[in-house]
Amino acid sequence: MGTVIRPSIPLLVGNHHQGHWEAGEQSNENRPWTTYSQKATGPTAAVPAPAASGFPGPLGGAAPQQQRDPAPPAPRPDAAREGQVPDERPAPAAGTAPAGAIEVRAVSEDNLPPVIGSPGNRNKMLRLLGSGRGHPKASGLSVLVKQMCGTLRNHPLTLERWCSQGACVQTKRNDALHAFWKGPASVPRGARQSPINIRWKDSVYDPRLKPLRVSYDSAACLYVWNTGYLFQVEFDDSTEGSGISGGPLENHYRLKQFHFHWGAANEWGSEHTVDDHVYPAELHLVHWNAVKYQNYTEAVMGEDGLAVVGVFLKLGARHEALQELVAVLPDIKHKDARAALGPFQPSCLLPACRDYWTYPGSLTTPPLSESVTWIIHKKPTEVAQDQLAAFRSLMFTALGEEEKTMVNNYRPLQPLLKREVRSSFQPLKTVQDPKFTTSKLTGRPDFNRRKYCFPGFVY
Repeated sequence: MGTVIRPSIPLLVGNHHQGHWEAGEQSNENRPWTTYSQKATGPTAAVPAPAASGFPGPLGGAAPQQQRDPAPPAPRPDAAREGQVPDERPAPAAGTAPAGAIEVRAVSEDNLPPVIGSPGNRNKMLRLLGSGRGHPKASGLSVLVKQMCGTLRNHPLTLERWCSQGACVQTKRNDALHAFWKGPASVPRGARQSPINIRWKDSVYDPRLKPLRVSYDSAACLYVWNTGYLFQVEFDDSTEGSGISGGPLENHYRLKQFHFHWGAANEWGSEHTVDDHVYPAELHLVHWNAVKYQNYTEAVMGEDGLAVVGVFLKLGARHEALQELVAVLPDIKHKDARAALGPFQPSCLLPACRDYWTYPGSLTTPPLSESVTWIIHKKPTEVAQDQLAAFRSLMFTALGEEEKTMVNNYRPLQPLLKREVRSSFQPLKTVQDPKFTTSKLTGRPDFNRRKYCFPGFVY
């Protein structure tokens, strides 16, 4: 049976209770392999990496000499009953592997063997072979491997490093940043910058938060245009016809415009994240304080000047109301292009669930002024794949210039610092699934069966 391990990863083999694994011979230079045979007693042995690595001990250079016992102890009478059959066969000749030995092959990235089993089985095998704590009886290892993954002789197992979805996506998200955010503009400029990563467990339920009152006039919709960074729908803000109040707001705020942020792939695109989860896109509806300020320009730079409602978009059913907007996007493909948009009701883009988080923050585009009260909806709005694809058909560049696709127009996450995120709904509650079990292999909880439940919402 064979277990494949990448040659750049040193293998450290731990003490398996009553035994240890001992390095054997190598042969066949075209396909190097190392075998291990089990001894009944003795200290932990280590398999050194190539000396060229420059690390002392097990990671490179000279490895400590292995201790060998003169003879294995006599088998216990009840060994067969417990599934432990003492190995009384003679030692294998040089260059050959004993029956049942674990084979470690060096393989290239271009010729990896097929991977079998679920990710959980891979992790179990990795702990089993790497830590020496997988099974109470070392000589039963081959039986356990066969039970978990079948015969490994025909289906070798590849040991790989598995990373969490959140960590991997955040790395890709940061690598795909717009060039604007890779320069001086990426440096935080204050103590309340946006966007942020919202954490369920750290948000504080505030029973004083009222429902958000939304009243938009579809006739106030003017036009849609390509700003060269995103596309934006403008509204007539000269009257009180369209706006929001209530929630965390003390005054009435008029709707000025709404726009979207999105990524090149469905794995990222939103500006805010929730427990490191990234959505494909995010909608922002921008309002200004018409009681405290004379116009939008003044409100941008003033205290409590703006209120921005954020809505996450996720893949799902086609959004019929959004399709009205998507239909005119070909007319504004290039920078500075604009197109008339008939009566449009932006409230149709809001989710049915009106639960939200709120925190003090900033604009996510220049001038990045810290005048924003953010209201982020908990539930996302569903859109279809082809509707998101229409967003990605736009260009950053003007007509006649070298075309650059309009994607990844989001700002990187900013530190929360001493700010508090409040929620209009009850905080996170963790409960156990009735089918929650403890791993028979490790004795530790199987976290894959844990569910997180919230009042009226399952995350």
